[in-house]
Amino acid sequence: MSRPLLWSFNVSKQSLSKALFLIGLSSGLLCGTLSPARAQTPPSLTALLKDCTDKANAGDNTAAFNAVLKLAEALGKAPLPEVKEVLPSILQAVDDKNPTVRTLALSSIVAIQSRSNPDHTLRGDAQPLLEPEIPRIASHLTDDDTHIRSTTATVLGGFGNKSPDTVVPPLLAYLKRDDAVSSVGSGVVFELVRIAPQRPAVAADIIAFLDRPNQTPECLTSSINAIAHAQIQNEEIDTDIVHHLNTGNPTVRVAIIRDLPELELPEEVFTTTRARLRQIASNEQEDTSVRAVAKTILPCWVNDRHKPCPTFILPPPAPSSTSGPGEQNAAL
Repeated sequence: MSRPLLWSFNVSKQSLSKALFLIGLSSGLLCGTLSPARAQTPPSLTALLKDCTDKANAGDNTAAFNAVLKLAEALGKAPLPEVKEVLPSILQAVDDKNPTVRTLALSSIVAIQSRSNPDHTLRGDAQPLLEPEIPRIASHLTDDDTHIRSTTATVLGGFGNKSPDTVVPPLLAYLKRDDAVSSVGSGVVFELVRIAPQRPAVAADIIAFLDRPNQTPECLTSSINAIAHAQIQNEEIDTDIVHHLNTGNPTVRVAIIRDLPELELPEEVFTTTRARLRQIASNEQEDTSVRAVAKTILPCWVNDRHKPCPTFILPPPAPSSTSGPGEQNAAL
């Protein structure tokens, strides 16, 4: 709507309001003293949730998204008893037949996990309310909708590094699915290395996932980046990442070399890998981007992630004869 037209519309609304007011006066519809305006009572959590589901069921995804933002904000501010009261309805929505409703309900659980108590001294004060529902939530890792699977992984990761024992097993089970090599699979890796990177079963299953024969450059790169950026590292996982330097895909190799300063490697693996980087940097037959990143990393990489290399930008990998069309277009 253009500015002149918007102004005209506003003027028309004002004129109409004045006309209705005068008609009301002359008809005796307005009588007595006009009451002063009162502050509106904010809608309840139940009402906000219903607004989300109604808009989702009506097919208005934009309005539903805006509604869930309001619900998330309210969940963050509401007293804990009110959150407890609306939680059964949220969990019922998690199991709704409409995938949009399921997604919005899971997103509201993320908001509950992120809330703090009123004096902001305890983040996640509502987590105990959610812990008994972990199996019910985790069941949506097998949802037909991949976005819901991804959101479910986010919810499970939201229980943090002191999560109940029921959180990790369904995430590990996902990595063994036939269709796990995907953005959802790399998202599961992202959550696992943040909540339980030192557990032997987690390390073993992540390594098996990275080494799968059907692994793709996109999923492998995303998983490696997730591992490297995690706060706590696992030497076994990091050592396996280095082995993927032998892949023929330049995108994967660039990602690995760029992430080397954030990994924690055994000293002998570090020494061997530095020697491999020197070979890459001096080999004129290497892919241009792979060679460039090796030259950049070598002077600053000391196997101490508390001494990171400076930020740098590299050109995208040049097409390689060993890469398929999909691999050549994979993003860094």
